[in-house]
Formats: sequence, C-alpha cells, structure tokens
Amino acid sequence: MKPILEEFRELVGIDCASGKERMLADVLKRKLEALGFTVREDEAGRTFGGDTGNLIAILPGTRKGSVLFCSHMDRVKNGHGIKVREKDGVLYSGGDTILAADDVSGICAILDGVRRTLSSGNPHPRIEIAFTVGEEAGLFGGKALDLSVFQSSCCFVLDSPGLLGRLVNGAPGHVRFAIHVKGKPAHAGNEPENGINAAHILCHILDTLPDGRVNEELVANFPILGTGNESTNVVCADAWAKGEARSRNLEELSRYAEFVKTHAEDCAKKTGALVSVEKELLYEPFLIEETAPILQKAKKALRRLGLTARVEAGGGGMDANTFNAKGLTSLGIATGYSKNHTLEENLDELSFIKSGRLVELLIEDS
Repeated sequence: MKPILEEFRELVGIDCASGKERMLADVLKRKLEALGFTVREDEAGRTFGGDTGNLIAILPGTRKGSVLFCSHMDRVKNGHGIKVREKDGVLYSGGDTILAADDVSGICAILDGVRRTLSSGNPHPRIEIAFTVGEEAGLFGGKALDLSVFQSSCCFVLDSPGLLGRLVNGAPGHVRFAIHVKGKPAHAGNEPENGINAAHILCHILDTLPDGRVNEELVANFPILGTGNESTNVVCADAWAKGEARSRNLEELSRYAEFVKTHAEDCAKKTGALVSVEKELLYEPFLIEETAPILQKAKKALRRLGLTARVEAGGGGMDANTFNAKGLTSLGIATGYSKNHTLEENLDELSFIKSGRLVELLIEDS
C-alpha cells in the first residue's frame, strides 16, 4: 500500500472534531518535528472554546524562496470511529460515519509532498505549513492565525472537493442569522385571543422570505426551527429560527442580510410581538483573477502531472476566505474527495496519491 494511503487510514482513525483537535494535533506535531520542522501552537482554540490551537510549522530552506501550505485538522460531526473501506480505487467509510477526507486528505498530501522533496535531496525553499482548527465551525482557526509569521507571498489551501486538477479561485461569503419572535402566552382553550402566537408569526416570516437559490449569486437556508412550548394547550410565546446566506458578492450579501432584518420586523408589525434578528458575517467572499501568479504556478504543476487545470469558484467557505481577506492570496486545491459532510463521502485514490506529487512540484517551483 502507498505510504500516503497508509497515513490517511492512520489519521482518519484518530477521533477529532471542531474544537476537539488535541489528539490529531499531537500526532501531527510529532510527524512534522521528525521531518525537521520547528513547530509551535498558537492560542486559536481559546477564541471559540476549543482545546487546541493552530499548528505553525517552519522548515528552513536550503535555497532562496518560500512556499506556504494549509489544511484544517477538524472535521464535521459523525467523524469518530471511522473505518475505511476500498472499492474499485475509491475509499469510503463504513457507511455509518463520514470519511473525513475533508480535510485529512489535504494534510496527507502536504506531508507526502514534503517527504518526497526531502527524499529527493534537491535544494528546497523555506517550507511553511499551517494546520488550522475550527474550520468547519466557522473558519475560527484561520481567523485567529497570525499571518505575519510566514514569509510566503501566497498560500495553497488543500481543502476542496473534486478530482485533482480542480483549482478553486473563489468562494462565497457567509452570513449567519438567528431570528427570535417573542409573543405572549395564554391558555389555548380558554382564552387564545389573549395570546400572541410567536410560532405563527415566525412561520409567516419564513414563508414570505426568499430562500434557496435566491438568484445566480445568492443562496439562503433557514433549516433550524424551535419554540419554547412543551405542551399544546399554551399559545406559543417564543419561537426562533437559525439560518444562513452565502454569496460571492459582498454587497449583495449585505443587502440580503439587512432585508432579512427589516422583513422580519415588518411581518411582526401590528401583531404585538417583538422580533429580534441577529446577523453575523462569518467570512468575506474572495475571487482570484485567472492571470494571478498563484494560479499560473498551480496550472504549471498540473501540466507537469499531465493534467489540465479546471478553474472554478466554489460554493463553500474555507481558510482561503480569511487569508485573502487579510491580504494573503490563497488558492483552493482539490485532492480527490467528493460528497464531503455526508455518509457517502469518498476519496479517489489516484487523485489523492497524485496530490502529494503536486505538492512536491509546487515546492520545487517556489
């Protein structure tokens, strides 16, 4: 079995989650130090109640130049007790968990590429690595990462679905919402007319709020609903909903966020209910021009592997969003996984194996 595949099985077998990256981080620190890196851990975990910080690893160069790679250590829920199975050149979980190729495949590709570089004996640039925490929970590790510790002018973020060759040059920004309606309780049998039904008002707000694919650039979703009721004989006095909106156009995203607030308030007018809308911009969108040097470098490396680059904008956020917002040009690179965040998540072995070689070529060309 290829070493990169063995390491993948090892790392996905370490239980991990957003804010609970301790065991995986300790293993990765030992691996990096064994390769000659100086490794330190920052305080990013404290910013969102996690137990682990970002790992920042630096390997001095034997020639001029510098290159930075990033992947995240955490995974979405249902990522404990993963058992990997293989069928026809594709890796799957046992069917009752995620596979965690998002983003263990990125971590393994970086480690494999570094090992290939060091084994070659060729001079190499300064190699910088950031393994972040809390990415799936809201890019918390990337937000807290001090980019001034790196010398590289750009970053390759190995954290995107798709077969090797897909380069993600853009991703949407993300606003998170919490809508709370406060009505008035009353006995539902004796005096319902004296109550104010918060659940009814919330349903009216959501029913008349554009969601789904609102337009070509904007999507919205409000899937989490709840009330304060535990019985049916009381008029509902508290109801709430949580949701999100995403767009690659920051101005449009901001307009929609404001619309959600005013729409909810308008729906509650004359009902006697109180409505509050909390909205938080979790991260901004980004878009890298196809003429940018980072894209040209990635395309060149793919050509050397006999692959044609597919430059696409993605639909989800990643650490590249926060890095680009801070001024560090950062490109997403696919490593072969698909259907991430689901029980059907899978990883194409050939793409995955070649992703380590791609990292080696990117180091070589830096």
